[in-house]
This record gives sequence, structure tokens and C-alpha cells, in this order.
Amino acid sequence: MTEKLWLVKPLFTGIFFSLGIILFFQLLVRLVLQYSAAHQQNMDKVDFSVGRLKIISVVYFSVLASLFEYKSALSRSYAAFINFRMLLLIFIVVFLGFRSSFEIMSVDVLAHLFFYHFSIETLYHSLFMLLMLLLITLVAYLIRKRDSPAGWVIPAVQGLITMVWITLHYVNVVGIGKVTTSEMWFNIWSFLLMETILFFGLTILFRDNQQLISVTRQATIDTLTKLKNYNMFHKEYANVFARAQIDQNDLSMIEMDIDRFKGINDTYGHLAGNDVLTRVGATLREITDQIPDAECYRTGGEEFSILLPHKTVADAQVIAQDLHRQIAALTVNYNGQPITFTASIGIAKLRVADRTSDQLFERADRMLYLSKGRGRNLITTDETE
Repeated sequence: MTEKLWLVKPLFTGIFFSLGIILFFQLLVRLVLQYSAAHQQNMDKVDFSVGRLKIISVVYFSVLASLFEYKSALSRSYAAFINFRMLLLIFIVVFLGFRSSFEIMSVDVLAHLFFYHFSIETLYHSLFMLLMLLLITLVAYLIRKRDSPAGWVIPAVQGLITMVWITLHYVNVVGIGKVTTSEMWFNIWSFLLMETILFFGLTILFRDNQQLISVTRQATIDTLTKLKNYNMFHKEYANVFARAQIDQNDLSMIEMDIDRFKGINDTYGHLAGNDVLTRVGATLREITDQIPDAECYRTGGEEFSILLPHKTVADAQVIAQDLHRQIAALTVNYNGQPITFTASIGIAKLRVADRTSDQLFERADRMLYLSKGRGRNLITTDETE
């Protein structure tokens, strides 16, 4: 495909260019999602307003906007890139939000100023882009407010672009000139086709990305407690254990079990038991989130494991006492009935003699069952057994 064909206006060139935008952006998004999954950074949804996804999005579409301005200045054909500019605005407003859109539009205006230098065209371009940004944002807001299908953005924006091309047909805009009747109709219909392809293509890909995140969470996160599940414990524990051995760092493990949990299920029902697990999970997350490198898992029905890299048994005992106290203070109200409960805890530390991760785990598990065997609601460590 020659430079001339890329710059002019063949319909298929615009279509393939739109598809290229979609596919390359999808590649970048998948790389971010795979990186997050590989580093156990849990994501609940595809959110382009924060984190790496926002950075990738703003940089990618800022570069794309700058490329449009460079090509437009090179060909001295502002009108040839109006459709591409509008397609860019639709995508970033609908999928990225106003703040990211404004940042990208600001880069576009600066790029236009750099390539065109300061002129009446630059002023017109800035006002045009700002006006379109505000109008498309208003359209998106009204569609969301009325809970209308997102696809309504297509005819709404098509109306805007139709008015733009009709204006350019009848008004001799400085730096742009008039477009012919055939050019006007070509750009109106080609924009509709490219807009439709871009919108539905990105909608499908975003839905796939959300499903990927959901499947990943289901495979790694316990739905009830929102803690990592046993599969993640099995995977991460081996790595944490090996790293502690190699670096000769402290490593402690806490095993915790809700006392008489079966009795709660038998007395109040399994839904009440689920409420208890949910509250315990929230308490565990709140505590471990404040501890650097700590990780918490639901490793059994009512059993939980906490890995504490760089923590001694004394450190782990302080954490366990706080956890023990908070669990005992919890009250779950189920159908007007208050449910209280306690927890038994076992603590073990990594020893020089440990050759496998199973040895540390079995020792922590044994401490837990010593606590239960001695009457429950106790904390036992492998230094005080």
C-alpha cells in the first residue's frame, strides 16, 4: 500500500486502518493483562481510567493523534484526516473517559501546533477538537444516564460528522477550503462504515478481555472470601519458600481455622456459614493488606493460610494475636440472630533443617491442631509447643 493510497481516501484503506487500530491496541491490552496475571495483580474489570491500562491507552492514542497531525501537515490536507480524528475522539471518549480524552486531545493540539506552526488553522483546529470532545462527551453522558444501548453513539456522532462535512461543502473555511459534493458524501458514508466497525470491534474485544479477567479470577480467587485460593497458595508458596531459603531470610506461616464451624452450619444453615466466611475473609484482607509482602489464602473449607516473608515467629505472633482478637470481636447477624465465633491458630517458622516446603507447612498445620486439641481459641507456635 503506497503512501499516496494511505493518505488519500480509498474506503478499504480506512477500514483496514481502523481494524489495525483495534488489533494493535488489543495486543497492548492483552500484554498488560498477562503481566498483571503473571505478577498476581488482581483486576476486577478492564478499567482504562487507572494504572497501566490508562498509561498504555493515553500514550498509544497520543502517538496516533500525533501521527495524524504529522501526516496531515505533510500532505497539506487537513480535511483528509477529519474522519480519523473524529474516530479517535469517539473511541477515547466512550472507552477511556473524559479525563484521558482531554489529555490525548491536548497532545493532539500541541502536535498540530508543532507541525503546522501557529496559524489560523491551529486556532480552528483547537476549537474544533474541543467542541467535538465536549459534544461527544455529552452524547455519551446522555446515553449512559438514560441506560440506552451504547450503540446509540453511532447515529448520534454520525449526525455530528454529517453536519461537519455539509459545513465544509458550503463554507470556504480558511486553510481547508470547500469540499466537492462527491467528497462530502464519500466522507459521510465512509465515516459511518468505519465508525461502526471500530465501535463494535472494540466492544467485542473489551467483552472478551472482561471475560478473560473473570475466568482468571475464578481460577485464582475464592469467590466467597475474595482471598486467593488453594491453587494460588500451592503455586506461590513454593516460590516464597525457595526465595527465603536462597536469600536466607525469615519466613513464617500462620494457619488459622474457624472453631466449630460445622456447628454454625448445622445450627444456622450454610448461608449463615457463608456470611461468617465472608466476614472472616474481609478481616484477613484488611490485616494482611497492611503488612508488606504478606499473602493470605483460603486453603480449605474454614481454613486459612498466611505467608509472612521477612517475619520472625515473634512478628507472626503479634499479627496472629491481632487477628485472633478481631475474629473474636466479630458478630454476624443472620436473620436477626447474632453469631459469634473464635479461631484457632498455629504458627511455624522456616528452619535451616527444612528441605521442602511441605515440612514448614506440616509444622504450621500441626501447631494449628495442637491449638484445637488443647481446647480451641488458642495460638500455638513451633517455639512454644
